[in-house]
Amino acid sequence: MADTSLQPTPVKCISVRRNIRDLLVEEEQVALAQSVKVNGILVPLLGHREGDAVVVDDGHRRLDAAKRAGLETIPMLVSDHVPTPAELLTLQLVANCARSGLKTMERVRAIDGLMRESGWPASEVSRRLGGPSAATISKLLALLVLPREVQDLIDAGRIPMSSAYAIATVSDAAERERLIGEVLEGRLTRDKLVAAVKARKGDNRRAQPSKRSMPRRTRVVVPLGDGCSFAVKPGITLQTFITRLQDLLERFSGLEPQDMEMADVAGLMTASKG
Repeated sequence: MADTSLQPTPVKCISVRRNIRDLLVEEEQVALAQSVKVNGILVPLLGHREGDAVVVDDGHRRLDAAKRAGLETIPMLVSDHVPTPAELLTLQLVANCARSGLKTMERVRAIDGLMRESGWPASEVSRRLGGPSAATISKLLALLVLPREVQDLIDAGRIPMSSAYAIATVSDAAERERLIGEVLEGRLTRDKLVAAVKARKGDNRRAQPSKRSMPRRTRVVVPLGDGCSFAVKPGITLQTFITRLQDLLERFSGLEPQDMEMADVAGLMTASKG
């Protein structure tokens, strides 16, 4: 286990590397600096050593406020362990989500980065962060299809989350842009937006070739490689499949032993429904 010590650390020796916050709000930092000037740093920062440098892992707002307040040293819990990118993202997400300090899209982008760095599925991210659920994470990640300027509008409260998610489910980029414009102009309420999106999806389904003209398929087989594959019913969307798969992974993770054959797993799961 890495050694961690609480020590007064010179501000000028602290390096800032990766931070999941996109920006610091000036008004909030001015207020925090005034508090730090009067009360000092009440909660130590977290960091680690990299050679002769001390790198801050959590406490970027407090560090900025300390600099503004003119502090020369601040209390810091310093570890000898250099965190991996996944460990650092997990630390910052847990710390900031507990404080409810992150904007919505900052949190979404951080979760996306964590999943990319760690290779964890949404169910594992949910377990490590103590929520949100895997299904909610999938919905949040869907918002990343929206342009960055629209993501900023979500954080600013100009576009409600429910409306943003409805827009994100529209596959056509030009149609998404049109819907965003109508929401911003106040011509499309959340209920009208959801109805419009559902109607568009219904039109798309009707525009598809009729089932009578298409070869009948009882299932769709998706190869996994190494002779493995899985089958799903025709008509299941990717979003539905991802949500169901994440729920399934959560149920699988609690089974023992891990080398149980899938035939036995299927039997257990069928029995549990009965």
